Amino acid sequence: MQDHPPYIPTTACEAQDHGIRLQRLLPELALKPFSLSEVGTLLAAADGRIVMSSDSLSRRLGYEPGTLQSSSLQELVHSGDLLLHMHHLSRLAAGQSTRYTAEMRLIHCSGEPLPMSVSAFPVGEEADAHRYIYMQVQDLSSRVRAESALQESLLHMNSLLETMTDAYLMLGREGEFLYMNRCAEELLRRSRGELLGRSCRVLMPEWYGPVFYRSFQRALEEGVPLYVKEHFPSEQRWLELHCRPCKPGLSVFIRDVTRHKAQEEKLRATKQQLDSMIEHAADNIVILDSSFRLLRVNQAFLDTFGYSEEELIGRRPPNIPDELWIESELLFRQAFQGKQISGFETIRRRKDGTHLDMSLTISPIVGADHDIPGICIIARDISGHKRTEELLRSSEKLAVAGQLAAGVAHEIRNPLTSLKGFTQFMKAGAQYKEQYLDIMMSELDRIEQIISELLLLARPQAVTYRTKPLEPILTHVISLLEPQANLQNVELLASIPSGLPPVYCEENHLKQVFINLMKNALEAMPRGGRLEVTASSGEEDGDVCVTLEDNGPGIPAELLKRLGEPFFTTKEKGSGLGLMVSQKIVAEHGGRLSIDSREGGGTTVSVTLPKASGRPEPDSDETGS
Repeated sequence: MQDHPPYIPTTACEAQDHGIRLQRLLPELALKPFSLSEVGTLLAAADGRIVMSSDSLSRRLGYEPGTLQSSSLQELVHSGDLLLHMHHLSRLAAGQSTRYTAEMRLIHCSGEPLPMSVSAFPVGEEADAHRYIYMQVQDLSSRVRAESALQESLLHMNSLLETMTDAYLMLGREGEFLYMNRCAEELLRRSRGELLGRSCRVLMPEWYGPVFYRSFQRALEEGVPLYVKEHFPSEQRWLELHCRPCKPGLSVFIRDVTRHKAQEEKLRATKQQLDSMIEHAADNIVILDSSFRLLRVNQAFLDTFGYSEEELIGRRPPNIPDELWIESELLFRQAFQGKQISGFETIRRRKDGTHLDMSLTISPIVGADHDIPGICIIARDISGHKRTEELLRSSEKLAVAGQLAAGVAHEIRNPLTSLKGFTQFMKAGAQYKEQYLDIMMSELDRIEQIISELLLLARPQAVTYRTKPLEPILTHVISLLEPQANLQNVELLASIPSGLPPVYCEENHLKQVFINLMKNALEAMPRGGRLEVTASSGEEDGDVCVTLEDNGPGIPAELLKRLGEPFFTTKEKGSGLGLMVSQKIVAEHGGRLSIDSREGGGTTVSVTLPKASGRPEPDSDETGS
């Protein structure tokens, strides 16, 4: 495209025509930018009447183009700004000022005020009484919204910084304080007025030590966040610092962790003590997880059962016999439900296959959220204790057998007299008769029965729990003690109904209990009396109750509460162990033994035993309890 040279008139006539055409174009050239400009413009008379307005301004205020010419500035300017702005605009119209720039609110057609930036200046000759005011108007709504949002963000950020529990500092690149929140004032024990704008290294050299200085410089130079946990001797505090680079310099979050550090040390010391107690405890201690796998065992457990730690950790306890796993799992589940189990006696197996009697205490381990992640089992070897108990029972049985010897001898003497008489009679040549032999055989059977009962009591036997009827047990005991009752002129009355529920028991142990109790009653009546033995079954729970009631002198109240204590006895030659052993045996059978007595009113002893219904018959002998 070629550039054309500017048009130059050659004659006076052409120059005159050109000037006329240019004069006609000037208004058009001036009005087009005025009306088409994206910046809002308007022309107002001195009295505020709008003469002209741009289409962009009309649209911004919600009016159709050209409709603002019928309104005035007094209608468009917000009432709160009207007086001040009309004053300055009148000064422009009067020639008292040449330009006026300010912010004012113009009213949208909907009634909403819009913030605007206005630049106004007079148009026309100074001598002209009818001067106009030319105004350029720019919408500030976006800027005001942005400033409002920024102000709101600053308020939120300031509120967040002031309410946070950590101390916050903003330091410049030279270590000067630019900002600090309320917690920082409390931590540093200085006010903002003392610190803001001043250098940290000058005001607080004890803080700006080697550790903090290295962290500060490294965070600035490398532009990476750093974490420091250090003890400040001058403050006698442990502080946790998070340093993060920012545009002005460095943001520092500080937390006083002195109390937390002390709690950590206390927890560490407590853990060490607990570990030492577990490791050096004489009892076996293990910890199981929710899958019943071993998490920890102490040295006593390893020594007792002969395993190594590598053989145990992560596995189920191998010391539980297979036939007792169901029983043990039920106990473990109860502990995981929060139940405490104490003094449960069972059997555990060593690595070499030998069995040990153990007493277990199982406790839930409660976590921070009150959950139970594991259980602790404390096991004590009571094999020696069991052996001592068994020896005690055996010695008591032998003592009872010795004391019964007098009654047994008297009972045997009668059939022996009959046997001796018939033998002498037949030796003298008397005629042989069949009925003599029948009488002699009957007397021999009686002697054999008495000796068998006595040997059954004295002979040591294996402990075997079986489901047994109670009636034969009581009958045997009564028949064994009947001779002693006869010697002491004691009337022995028995009321034992048939059909009593069977009990799960060790027969010989129960016999020992009833022999001890009946013997005590007989010894309480040396000059004769009455002893009633009654058995019955409860209607509700079906438990079997055996009652022994005598009409002896009774027991004083101050002595009654001491019965069952080892070596405490009211008898001249007693050991005090018989009742203690009896109470232990009844407890091992899941029963109760109670004594009711009053001085001068006789004594009643009750033994309650649970019935055997629902209890499985064991396939093999069970030793221990």
